[in-house]
Amino acid sequence: MKGAIKLRAAATDPLSGLSHDEAARRLRKYGPNRLVRASRGAAILALIRTVADPMAVMLAAAGAVYYALGERTDAYVLFAAIVPVLAVDVILEARSRTALKKLAGVVAPRARVVRNGVQTEIPTADLVPGDLLLLKEGDIVHADALVRSGSNLALDESQLTGESEPVSKQPCEISGAIADAPEASRVYAGSRVLEGHGFAEVTATGERTRYGDLARLVAEVGPRPTPLERKTGRMVRWMVGVAITVSALLFVLRMLGGAPAGKAFLYAVSLAMSAVGEEFLLVLTMFLSIGAYRLSQHGVLVRRLASVETLGSTTVICLDKTGTLTAGEFVLEEHLPLGPEMSEEALLEAAALACEPQAADTMERKILAHCTEDGINVDALHSRWRLVHDYPFDPVGKHMSHVWSSREGAGSPQRIVAKGALEGIIEHCDLAQADFARAESANAEMAGRGMRVLAVAGRDAGPGGFTGVRASDERGFRLFGLLGFRDPLRAAVPDAVAQCQGAGVELKLITGDHALTAHAIADAAGIAHNDDGIVTGAQLDSVDQPAFEALVRRCSIFARIRPEQKYAIVEALRRAGEVVAMTGDGINDAPALRRADIGVAMGRRGTEVARAAADIVLLEDDFSAMVATIREGRILLDNIQRAFLYLVGFKVMLVSLTLLAPLFGLPLLLLPVNLVWLEMIVHPVSALAFEGQPAADDVMRRPPRPPASPLVERPAAYRAALSGALLTVMALALFALRLRHGENYARSVAMVVAVVGSLFLVWAEYAGTRRWWRVRAPQQRRFWLVIFAVAVSLPVFMLMPPLATLLMIRPIAPADWAIAISAAAIAVGWRAFGARNSGKPEELLE
Repeated sequence: MKGAIKLRAAATDPLSGLSHDEAARRLRKYGPNRLVRASRGAAILALIRTVADPMAVMLAAAGAVYYALGERTDAYVLFAAIVPVLAVDVILEARSRTALKKLAGVVAPRARVVRNGVQTEIPTADLVPGDLLLLKEGDIVHADALVRSGSNLALDESQLTGESEPVSKQPCEISGAIADAPEASRVYAGSRVLEGHGFAEVTATGERTRYGDLARLVAEVGPRPTPLERKTGRMVRWMVGVAITVSALLFVLRMLGGAPAGKAFLYAVSLAMSAVGEEFLLVLTMFLSIGAYRLSQHGVLVRRLASVETLGSTTVICLDKTGTLTAGEFVLEEHLPLGPEMSEEALLEAAALACEPQAADTMERKILAHCTEDGINVDALHSRWRLVHDYPFDPVGKHMSHVWSSREGAGSPQRIVAKGALEGIIEHCDLAQADFARAESANAEMAGRGMRVLAVAGRDAGPGGFTGVRASDERGFRLFGLLGFRDPLRAAVPDAVAQCQGAGVELKLITGDHALTAHAIADAAGIAHNDDGIVTGAQLDSVDQPAFEALVRRCSIFARIRPEQKYAIVEALRRAGEVVAMTGDGINDAPALRRADIGVAMGRRGTEVARAAADIVLLEDDFSAMVATIREGRILLDNIQRAFLYLVGFKVMLVSLTLLAPLFGLPLLLLPVNLVWLEMIVHPVSALAFEGQPAADDVMRRPPRPPASPLVERPAAYRAALSGALLTVMALALFALRLRHGENYARSVAMVVAVVGSLFLVWAEYAGTRRWWRVRAPQQRRFWLVIFAVAVSLPVFMLMPPLATLLMIRPIAPADWAIAISAAAIAVGWRAFGARNSGKPEELLE
C-alpha cells in the first residue's frame, strides 16, 4: 500500500477515534472510500447513446441526401430538427437520472464510526484510514481494518475466499506496521459480521482494499435488462427490422418505377422514420425510473428497477412478524418462575447471566433493564462472576448459552446459563413429567396472549469444571422459568392487510415464534386463515415433497420456521406459479429474499445483508408501505400500457400514411419535414401525457396481473391499431379529394386529421374501456400543456408563411377544418362508448 500507515498502540476503553478535522484531512489525502472510480468515459458514452437516437440518425441521413440533391433549405430544416428531437431525449434522460441519483443518495450505505469519542453514522464513502469502525452482527464491512476490541466476533469472508465457514477474529494487541498484524485480527471490505461485536481500525479504503479489484471487475459487467425491458427491446428490434426491410424493398421498387435515386432514398428514409419505435424504450426507461423515485416518497426504496414491473403481479406476500407486522420493540412484560422451589430472584439472576455483560443485543438490554427494575444489582452480579465463554445461537435448538466463572480465585465454581425457545431449552433439562407439562402449559398460555416467550435454564459445574464441549456442558439443566416479551402490533397493519387481501394478494405469516404467538398476531392483524391452516417447522420436516408443497399452498401461518425452510417455502410457492414477495430483516432471511420474485427488507431494523439481498427496502419498517408499493406498481403498469397503446395507434397511422399514398398512385403525403413535426408530437405526448396519471378506481380491487401476460392485451392492441387504421383511411381519403386544390392544400387537410386524431388517441387510451363522458378530466398541468402545444401547432404552422413553406402546407378553409376534425373524431370516437370486457371495468389496463 502506498504511504504505509503506522498503527497506533492498541487502544483502551473508551476508544476515542479520529477527530473530525483529522478525518477531513485524511479524506482529502486518500480520497473517497469508493471501490470503483467513476469511468471518465461514462459521460461520453451516455452522450453517444443519446445522439444515436434512431430518429436523429435518420434525420441526419435525409438531410445529407437533400443537401447532395441541392435542396439546401430542406436539408437545413432537417438538420435543425435533430436538435429538438435530441432535446426531448436529453430532458427525459436527465429527469430519469435525477430521480435515480436521489434514490442513490437514499440507499447509499452508511457506517458507524467513533469520531471525537462519540459514535456517529457517516456515509461509507467518507471512511478514512485510522477511523474506528463499529462492527456488529449483520453489518457489511466497507473497508479493510484491524480489530481493536471485540467479543465473539466471527465473519463471513466467502465473498473473498470462496469458503463459507465463519472466520473468528481476535483483537490486535500490537503496534507498528500493518504488515506485522496477524491475519486473525484483519477484517476485509466485502465481508459480513455473522456474530459478535467490536471495534476495528480502518487500514485501507477504496481501491486499495482487497475487495477493490473484485469490485472493479464486477462494475465492468453491465446491468442485465429486466424481463419487461427484454420484451420491449424485442418488440422494438422487430419493428426496426421490418422498417428497414420494407424501406429497402420500396427503395428498389421506386427505382424500378423510374424515380431518381435520391427521391427513392428519401421515400425509403421517410418510411423508416415513421416505423421505428424507439419511443417504446424511451417510455419504459423513464416510467420505471420515475416510478421508483415516486415509490421512495412512500417510504419504499426500489433498489432494482426489475422489481417495479412485478409489483402489480404479486400474488403472495410472505410476511416476517417482528418489525414488519409488529413494532419490533420488545418489552419484557412478564417473568414466571417455574416450580414452587424457584424464586423470582433466582430466575432474574439467571436471566441476567444469560446475557452478555455489555449487551449489544436489544433483547438482552431489555432483560438486564428488567432485572435491575426488579431489584437485581446487575453490576454486583458481574463483579462476582466473569464471562469466560459463549456458545453462540443454535439455529436448530434456538438457544444460546454463557459460561461464567466465579471471581473467588483458582478452582472457583463455574456456572452455565442458557436462554431460548422452550422447545430447545427443555431438551437439555432433567424434568419430571409433571414439571414438563407445567412448563408447556405456561408457555402456551403466554404465547396465546401474543407474547414471545424465552425460557431460562442452567446449572453449576461439577468438581472438574466444564469440558468446553457444548454437547457435554449443555446437559442436565435446571429450568428456572419463562420471560414473556410483548411486541405490539403496528396500528396501521390491520388496514394494510385488509387492502392487500382485497386486492387479491394472499398473505402468509412466516416466523420463528411459537405457533400460538403467530396465531395471535395473525388474528390481530386480520390475516385470513383456516383453523387448520397453521403449520410448524417440525411438521414441514416430517412430510415428503408433495405433501410439503400442499401444506405451503394451503396454510397461511408458519411457526418455528428455520431460515432454510423460509427458502423452501418461497421456492414451493414459485413452483406453484405464484409471484412471491418476501419480507425479512435478518442475515438468515437473505437467501429467501434473494429467491423471491420481490425481496422486501426493512430499512431501519434490517441488517445490511438483508437490504443488499432485497429488491425493495421499506425505509420505515412499516408493512403499510407495501400497500402503497402494490398500488403504485399497478398504477405504473397501467400508465406504461396506456402510453404503449397510444404508440401502437399512432405508429399504425404514421406507417400507413407513408406507405399507402404512393402505392395508391398519390403524391408523397408525409415528407421528412412532416414526419419531424409528427415526431415532435409523439415523443413528448407518449412520455409526458401518461406518466404519473392517477389510479383507476378499481386498482386495488382487481386481481393481480398474470405474470405471463403480454405487454398489452390483444383486444386493447387491436382497438388501438384499428383506430390508427381508421385515421389512415380518413386522412388518405381527404388527401385524395382535396388534391384538386393543390398538393400542399391536400396535405394540410390530411395533417389536421393526423394531428387531431393523435389527440383523440390520447383521450381514448386515457379513458381505457370506460365511457368517455364518465372519465374525470386529468388534473395534471403537464397533461394539458402537452395537449395545448400539439393543438396550437396546427394553426401556427399553417398561418406562418416561412413554416408553412418548409412543411409544404398552407391555410385551409373553415369548412375543411370542420370536415377534418369530424373525420378524426369518427375514426377514434367509436371508442367513446367503452368496450365489452366480461364485467371487468379496466381489463384494458390489466
